[in-house]
This record gives sequence, C-alpha cells and structure tokens, in this order.
Amino acid sequence: MKGEYCALALICLVISGLAGADYLATTISTDGSVMLASAGSDANGSFASRVMASDRAEVYRSVSESDETESDLTVISSGPMLFSDFASAIWKGSNLNKVCTLLTGQDDQDEGEVSVYSSGIIRRGEVDTVRQVGSGLSGQTSVNGTGLMVLGSQSESNRSLENRGFVSGNMSVQDLFRYGGRL
Repeated sequence: MKGEYCALALICLVISGLAGADYLATTISTDGSVMLASAGSDANGSFASRVMASDRAEVYRSVSESDETESDLTVISSGPMLFSDFASAIWKGSNLNKVCTLLTGQDDQDEGEVSVYSSGIIRRGEVDTVRQVGSGLSGQTSVNGTGLMVLGSQSESNRSLENRGFVSGNMSVQDLFRYGGRL
C-alpha cells in the first residue's frame, strides 16, 4: 500500500515538472526515510537543493516562478538528515552615485555573479532555507539541531566579498543575505 502511494506521488512530481508549473509544493511526513531534490534555472540564475532524512521526518518544499524564482525548503527530523542547498545569480548595481551619473551622462552599472551554499549532517533538528533569485539573490538559512554544517557566500564583480563558516555540536544558526535583490 505504501509503495502505491509513493509511486503516485512520484508520478505527480514528474508530471508537474514536465508541465512547467509556475508553483510547486510538496509536503511529506514519514517515519521511514525520504529523499527530495529540486533544481531550477533561468536567465537570472539557478538553485538546487537536496535533503535526505530517516526516522520520523516532515519535509515541506515550495518553488514558485514569476519575475523572481523563489525556493523554500523546511525539514524537521527526529533522526539523522543530510541537506544541501546552492543558489547563484547575476546582479546589477550602480557604481556611481546619482549626481555623477547625471553629470557624466553614463549609467555605470556594476554587474557581477553571486553564489550561496549550505550543507550539513544533522542528527535531529530543523533546517529551513529560502532563496529568491531574480534581480539579485536574497534569502536565509536557519538551522536548529545537533550535528555539523558548512555555509558560505561569494560575490565577484569590481568589488568582491567572500564568507565561509563551519559549525558543529548543538547549534542555532541564522544566516541572512542580500545581493541586489530584496530581503
């Protein structure tokens, strides 16, 4: 019986992916194991996320597409879980202040690439990631639980910024970022 439900859910996910849905939402609650992956890209950037969990776990995932692509993934597990999340975007920002732009007649746009990532192994706890890819890249990563994780971001243009971190043990992590988008 469980196999029939799993097969039906898999067929629904495949059909919705082929149809080019503007909104996709998945909710899974299990006391066995779950693996869920999603990825997408457009002219502005791309994202990919994966999660695997065993024991009692609840997984919520939504992906919406309009002017900006938004990805949201939440996992609550009483057992071990493995998660990975990556997003990249191209952003534009002005290098000159508005007075210089008016005087020179040039709209000097600073264009660059930005990427963010997080991944980890959590024994039990909660992971929540939100990514918005559009005119820039913004979002957050929240982790509460026990385990280890790495996270970071990098932007490359005329100005560059790099951020990396590693956390282990009992943790409560909140990472917010915005590169040209809205927070």
